[in-house]
Amino acid sequence: MQAQTKVMTRERSQWRLLGSFLGSMRLAVSLLVLLAIASIIGTILSQQQPYSNYALQFGPFWFAVFRTLGLYDVYRTAWYTGIVAFLVLSTATCVTRNTPRMLRDIREFPLRQRENALRAQPQVVEMLAAEDPDDLTRRLAQTLRASGFRPRLLQEGDTQYLAARKGKYHRLGYFLTHIAIIVICAAALYNADVPVKWAELTGSLRPATDFDLPLSKIPPSAFMPVHNPAYRGIITLPEGQTADAVFELAGNGYLVQPLPFRIHLKAFHIQYYSTGMPKDFVSDVVLYSPQGKVLKEGAIRVNHPMSYDGVDIYQSSFSDGGSLLTMRSYLLGAADGHSAELQGRVGQTLHAGNSGYSLQLKNFELYNIVPRSAVGEPSDPRHPTVNLGPSFTYVVRDPQGGGAEMKTYMQPITRGGQGFFVQGYRRSLGDPYQYVYIPTGPAGSIHLFMAYLAALQKAAKEGANASPALFSAVFDRVAARAAPDWTSAQKERFVEASLQALAGLHDYPVPFVLTLSQFDHRWAAGLQVTKWPGTTLIYWGCVALVLGIFILFYLPQQKVWAQIQRRADGGSRLLLGAGADRNRLDFARQFARWRAALEAAGAQTISSRETHEEVHHGP
Repeated sequence: MQAQTKVMTRERSQWRLLGSFLGSMRLAVSLLVLLAIASIIGTILSQQQPYSNYALQFGPFWFAVFRTLGLYDVYRTAWYTGIVAFLVLSTATCVTRNTPRMLRDIREFPLRQRENALRAQPQVVEMLAAEDPDDLTRRLAQTLRASGFRPRLLQEGDTQYLAARKGKYHRLGYFLTHIAIIVICAAALYNADVPVKWAELTGSLRPATDFDLPLSKIPPSAFMPVHNPAYRGIITLPEGQTADAVFELAGNGYLVQPLPFRIHLKAFHIQYYSTGMPKDFVSDVVLYSPQGKVLKEGAIRVNHPMSYDGVDIYQSSFSDGGSLLTMRSYLLGAADGHSAELQGRVGQTLHAGNSGYSLQLKNFELYNIVPRSAVGEPSDPRHPTVNLGPSFTYVVRDPQGGGAEMKTYMQPITRGGQGFFVQGYRRSLGDPYQYVYIPTGPAGSIHLFMAYLAALQKAAKEGANASPALFSAVFDRVAARAAPDWTSAQKERFVEASLQALAGLHDYPVPFVLTLSQFDHRWAAGLQVTKWPGTTLIYWGCVALVLGIFILFYLPQQKVWAQIQRRADGGSRLLLGAGADRNRLDFARQFARWRAALEAAGAQTISSRETHEEVHHGP
């Protein structure tokens, strides 16, 4: 029996220890700090981007490190979800353990305190008065009422006890703030769709990794349930097309979330500021049931989502919707500036024959109104921007796996009477573009420059020494075929511009130049589709948090106890103690005013302690 009792006692002790650990302030603060650090990382580092972007931005080593830590999708990681869940458990334990005591403090307020407890209060004064204890009690009660207190009295023999407090519901502030944290975190966990994360961990749900697959070819293991309680997916929807599913990026792949309706993009509209920045972009959308019935129709613009049956559709971005691009490819040094035609849609990957180079058409922009300084143009207060016209962006991969992002502008710019084709490039996404300016010949083409470059390389192979005379002679031979009507001034400008372009091509990362000949443009709207049933709870949690903080800061609890005893000569002895949880300096001043009022009525202070200072009066 004794052994069994010991075991039960030990178990209770262990549970108490666990409860103390889970409900401790240290643990809660540590978890909040970890959450703050993780949230800062998730804010600074763009989340849920394609892994190729991260590899280009950070390089192979740090890309692998950050991928292992899950920093590319912080809010989907198991460790982040675990921190939030542990914070909910810790806060719930704290509330469970302390709520009975807080409710008891709100309901009950002891009228009588032992003398030692009174002397332990932050503000204490002991006084002697000639007046009767009843009169002194009435005077003290009147003084406290004038300060907003509601004193209560208790008499035991020749001793009277007085107690009063303000901020009775101050403890409610602690309760509300803790409950708010539980509600917000629990609702965030619900919105985070923990069952889907668990399915990913157990392997029953596996993200697809081939981004070029049509929806019908995606494996069923990548599909989330149709009636998933919470999700957030994205879809890039070209004009005139319909979608009945959205995609949620997961690591280096994606999951498919079927929708209970179909989204049809009728049209996309965009307006620009004079600086070229988008002013407004609107999607005209129709929602259809699976049977083809119109459920809702309207416009979606930034901060004005469309809502239907608990699902919100936001306008998040816009991009090219698969424009058809016709390009010409010039191989640097090819004989007579020979070029080949390429054609592809934005989003496709083209392969350059057997060279090992691949070309991913990334984006097309119809307008490019940029500051003049962005492309090396001299500043002009009257015309601070320049319109470079249409452009397309693409990523080139070499046979060794290295990459560079290129940006090609369709329309040439003019400097000093000479036209220039503008080609931007950068080796990392975080780097600014560097620009090469290739002079254009007749009809705005770079064919003349490419033919001139090939002729110079041929002359160099034949042993010719570089000199101004050689540069002019070689160009004269090329221009005789390609630009026979040019004047000597035009030829001189072109040769000078060509030599500058050759210097700029020294660090050019690829052995060819692409130009844009034609395009068939199509817009696509970037829509974010969310179903977050916990959002309303989060809003109410925020209300409770603000209210709790307000109570904590502006309704401090102030407590006052007094003990009045009858002296042998018929006078009174007063022992007054008080304290406050906040604004202690202001409360100390108020306490000093009470003492001064009593002294003005004839009471004499024997000793006092105010704000941690011991002061003695009398001989």
